[in-house]
Order: sequence, then structure tokens, then C-alpha cells
Amino acid sequence: MIVTPISTDNVTSTRNPESTLSTLVQKQTPADCSQREKSRSQPIPSSTSRVRKCCPLGENLDFYRENQSDSMCDGAVLSFEPTIINAVLFDNCIEDLEIFTELPYEVGNPCNSSFQYDDTEDLLFILQDGSLLIIDKNGNESYTVEENYCLDQDKSGHMLAFICITQVDEVSKAKIIIVAVLMLVSMPCLLLVSYLHLTLRLLRNLHGWSLALMSLCLACGYFVYSVVHIYGIPSGGFIGYVIQFFILSFFFWYLCICCNVLLNIWYKLPYYIQFNKTWTILNFGAYCVFSITGPAILVSLTVQKGLPGMPSYFLQGLTESIRESQRYFIPPVSTILGLSFLVMVISFFGFQRIKSVGYLIANDDEKNATTSIRQFDQQKYEDVKKDAKCVALLGIIIILAWLFEIVTFYSPGNEVYLLLCDMINGLQGLWILLIFLVVRRRRTIILRWWYDRGTHTIAEGTELQPVNKTENPT
Repeated sequence: MIVTPISTDNVTSTRNPESTLSTLVQKQTPADCSQREKSRSQPIPSSTSRVRKCCPLGENLDFYRENQSDSMCDGAVLSFEPTIINAVLFDNCIEDLEIFTELPYEVGNPCNSSFQYDDTEDLLFILQDGSLLIIDKNGNESYTVEENYCLDQDKSGHMLAFICITQVDEVSKAKIIIVAVLMLVSMPCLLLVSYLHLTLRLLRNLHGWSLALMSLCLACGYFVYSVVHIYGIPSGGFIGYVIQFFILSFFFWYLCICCNVLLNIWYKLPYYIQFNKTWTILNFGAYCVFSITGPAILVSLTVQKGLPGMPSYFLQGLTESIRESQRYFIPPVSTILGLSFLVMVISFFGFQRIKSVGYLIANDDEKNATTSIRQFDQQKYEDVKKDAKCVALLGIIIILAWLFEIVTFYSPGNEVYLLLCDMINGLQGLWILLIFLVVRRRRTIILRWWYDRGTHTIAEGTELQPVNKTENPT
């Protein structure tokens, strides 16, 4: 890539001699740019004009590599203050209009491979439309304006610009539409799961409420995400943070559901504790606070760093800066799913403890005791066991879908199987609905409700009634 920047002798300014450009120019010939032909391409500011910063806000370049496509970032030592000018471009001449200009930042390196400029060799300015103006200090007879770049400084204060030789490949519109449509297919499935757990009396408990809100969060996230991509709505800013919040909240709710199983099998059942209505509401309130506060904190950190809120769907982490942009989505979700798996493993040992010890102790004590003791709640145990089975199957679906998302994000290519992974992820709502048709208790309740034409009155003993093998061989 060959660049021949403008001579600093041909830069003029309408400002006083202390202006940004004129202080860098000791001799100015001609006196102004009026004798020059105006460039056909002029920087025109718009609502989308941004300064493209390589590192998140509050961070500087820590070190950089040859042919920089991935810049490493660390905590800021110096504040990032690029020079922004409002200028008119002429043939080998630039006129600074002396208009104060501020632009917001857009964080991230858009380059697969790039060419590096250093402020020790070149003068680097940001034009009013967010493009980068590069002027050679050595006095060659040209300048260059670059739109595909990112700019930052290292900890010594040197300003570095990375100009794209090749950009990160954008996801094809066809792929985006396919996966967005599948997300829309998932949405009614998730809404049906929420509706059933909020309306059917046998499913309307602490576990059911949590499951309903978990499904509702994923439905909302998928709906906004698909609408944004189908209609080409800009995904930056507020709407990206809304999607990030809903998707994160979905995973937080799943952890709450796993913790609810753990609470039942290690605390409530062994110690014969039955929460009254007040304590149940308080318990549910604690889950709500956790599932709202956690995502809100992560979204706030994302906003503070100036990172895009849009989750990693449809993205590939081809550069370090793209991977950095997901620091408040991929690592937290991976951690939450890891904790959820650990909680379910601990719950499994709780079931083994109840099965091998709980019943025997209760029965032996009852035989030897002169007075009757409190009976172990067998029905509650069966309900919790069926809930745990449902949560375990749900966890398999969620973790597999997440692994597919990790594969597509970190894969360096654009193979067909990556589209298949995204499609499986987009249909996550359908898989969640199918879980409730696999677990017999929920399937029975839902089918009874369906055959009753939507009535919410279902017999209390539905799940305990013996199955007539001649009528129903399955």
C-alpha cells in the first residue's frame, strides 16, 4: 500500500497562527487554497459520523503486532484526545474552517489486515465526517483520507492509526435473514411456554414463574434482534444494549432455576420446610433482582467502555478488537452456564443423598419412635425430581446451543456448517418447547389442558393417576 501525503507547506487555515494546523506549518504557500481546485469528495458530517477508536473507552494500546489486525488494549494511562477539524479539501491543499467539532466514538478495529501509521512520521487528523486525514511530515505533494481505519494511542502518548487493507467480512444478508426468521419461529414457542407456566395451576409455582420469565426474556431478545436485522435497523446504541440485556437475563434466569432445584433438594426437603406465600414471593423477588441486576451491570459496563451492546450472533471474532467487544457477553454467559452445570451436579448428589439416606432414616425413626414423626414429603420429592429432569434437559439444549455460538464466533472461515450452527441456535425456542413434550408430567398437564379446550381446571391427581396400558401402551 503506497501513500503519498500532502506537503505541510500547502496547508492553509482561516484560524489565527495558534490554530492546530497552522502551528504545524511554518511556511504557507500559497497564502490560501482559493487558487486550487476543490476536491470532488468532501467530508460531510452526518448523524452516523464517528471517531473510530481501536480500544474501548478508558483504555490505550498496550502493545501491537506487525501488520496490525489485532491490537491489544490495557487500562488507560493517557486520555485519548484526537484532533478533530472541520475542513474543506482542495487539490493538494486543505482549508481549516475553524469550526469547533466534537464526534462520538465507535470502538473496534474493522480490519482483517492493516497498514500502520505513526504520528512520529505523519500528522493524523479526524475530519468532520469521522474519516481520517493523513499528512506526511516529510513534505510529499499529496494527502490521503481514509474511511476504514481505527485510531488510538499507546501508553507513551504516540498516536497510531491502522488503515484497512482488507476489512472483516460482513455476514451475508441471506444468512442474516434465514437466522432472523428462525428466531421469529422460536418466539411463539417461547411465548407458549411462558403462557402455560403462568396460567396452568399445576405449573404456576416458583419454578414455573422463573421458567416463564426466562422464556419471555429470550423471546423478547430474539424478536428485537430479528426485527433489527430483517429491516436493516442500525443495531448500535440503545437498541443493541436492549438486546444484550434480554439475552443475558435469559441465562441469569436459567441459573436461578438451577439454584431453585438445589434449594429444594438440599434444604427444603431434608428439613421439611414448606415456604408460605410470603416467603415464596420473597424467594421469587430475590431471583428477579439477581436476573435484572446482573445483566444491568454488564450492560452498564458495556456502555461505559463504549463497546457495542449487540451480542455475538452473526459475528465472527476475526480480530482481537471484535473479541474485546464481546467481553461483557461471551465470558459472563460462559461463566453462568458453567456455574449452572456445577449447581446441577451438586443437586444430583442431593438426590442421591435423599434416595439413599433420607427415606431410610425417616422410616427407621418412625418404627422406633414412640410418637409419630413428620413424614417425608414424597409427593414434593417426586415433583422436584421431575422439575430437575426438565431443567437438566433444558441445560443440555442451552449449553449445546451456546457451544454452537462459540464455534461460529471463533471460527476463522465462512463454511456452510457455521450457518447450520446459527440455525440450530436460532431455533432454540422450539427445542425448549419440545422439552416440555418430552417430560411426561408437563406433557400430561399440557395435553389435558389442550383437550379441555383451554380450561385451566385440571385434576390434582393428574400426574399420579395410573396409566391404563391397554388404552395407552406408551
